[in-house]
Amino acid sequence: MTATTIDRPAFIGFHHYASAVTDLRRSAAWYERVLGLVRSDQPCPAARTGGVLLADPESDIAIRLEGADDGTPQGQLAFAVASREQLDTWASWLDGLGVVHGGVVDVGVPDRYAYLVFRDPDDVPLVLVHVAR
Repeated sequence: MTATTIDRPAFIGFHHYASAVTDLRRSAAWYERVLGLVRSDQPCPAARTGGVLLADPESDIAIRLEGADDGTPQGQLAFAVASREQLDTWASWLDGLGVVHGGVVDVGVPDRYAYLVFRDPDDVPLVLVHVAR
């Protein structure tokens, strides 16, 4: 591990959870019924075709579901950060630690947001997200 001269940036909370599921329709119905999430008409950011985005109308916490191509469920964890600049700071932090990442990606449709993806030792993607308000 390479030493870094910057402090670890903060995150401000949980943003969303994404999962590849074995039965998309059944799982979406379960999340709607059990957690009271509402299916969004918005396209799923970074999802393959056929994904479903469900969100809690009060907190904006979201769950993205998509079918598991090989039948093996997989997940992703995302954290919200306070600003777009924090993503650049995180990229520098990860660089300093020698952690490979995909760089900060800015997205303009349907809403302005930016994200940074890196992976844990088991190859589970971790995402840092800033949504412009």
